[in-house]
Amino acid sequence: MKVAQFLFLILTCALILSFIGNEQSDILHFEIKEVRDKEGLLDKYETYIRTPVCEDDKCYLVEIMFYWDVMGRYVGYDTIPGQQLTKLDHIPFTHEDYQKLGRLLNDGASPIGNYSKEELTKDSRESEIDGFSGATIQEIKEQVISGGVYSCHTLWHIAHKGEIIDSLKSRTKALLTKPLVKKLVKLDDQDVNYFLINSFKDEEFDLYMPEVFLMMKHAKGYFVKNTVEAMPSNVIQDSLSQTYFASEFKELNYFSQVALLKKLKPDILITEMKNVLKDALSDNNSIKNELIKKLIK
Repeated sequence: MKVAQFLFLILTCALILSFIGNEQSDILHFEIKEVRDKEGLLDKYETYIRTPVCEDDKCYLVEIMFYWDVMGRYVGYDTIPGQQLTKLDHIPFTHEDYQKLGRLLNDGASPIGNYSKEELTKDSRESEIDGFSGATIQEIKEQVISGGVYSCHTLWHIAHKGEIIDSLKSRTKALLTKPLVKKLVKLDDQDVNYFLINSFKDEEFDLYMPEVFLMMKHAKGYFVKNTVEAMPSNVIQDSLSQTYFASEFKELNYFSQVALLKKLKPDILITEMKNVLKDALSDNNSIKNELIKKLIK
């Protein structure tokens, strides 16, 4: 078996990381590396992070490795040899602390995201118990590490919010190629599919139409409607696209059908599409029927 090939893009950045509702910011240093599969296609990102965590006049440095998928979604963390995570007064994390941190970071909907660092600091000064006070106790006490609530807050926000996530998405968008798009479509992940549709330039839709058809074939909700609305008019009129939509028209929901009908033009409808639209016409007084009548008149 061939050893997986790794191609790294190293981006060393210093930025101001501001948390929600927090006027006080921390300097965050990170190095992003692209991790590639054995075919040389982007697989995920790994990021070395170094950031201070402070409470009043006490500060300690956090150094850790984070991993995100191609969409900038957090998938895991790892410690750095010789750089153990610590709590206040430089007390090392225990095995249980690391497990708790892992559970917290895996929860992208954690209520800790509703609190700013400033609010946690305020609570700490009131209670003198490391950020636990009032409503905060009820929501996050069981999720965070005693003595390490500020580390938990900082790392959770880095994992799930902010400029790093935006940077990763932008990088993936810049790296899109036919082989990578094929790989991503095979994930059958609608969030990824929306990312792709919103990333394609008008002139790129022709190149990726087989993948677009595949995404629509297995789509849920309003994905087909949104995709049709995103597709350039010339691509919709193409005979290949019309053939696909003619075969799938009955399976599309009403809103997707209307979105398609609004983009079709009567003078360049292929015979197969005309026949499908004739069969779909009914006596109902609906937008759909009015659009069909205009197309096949």
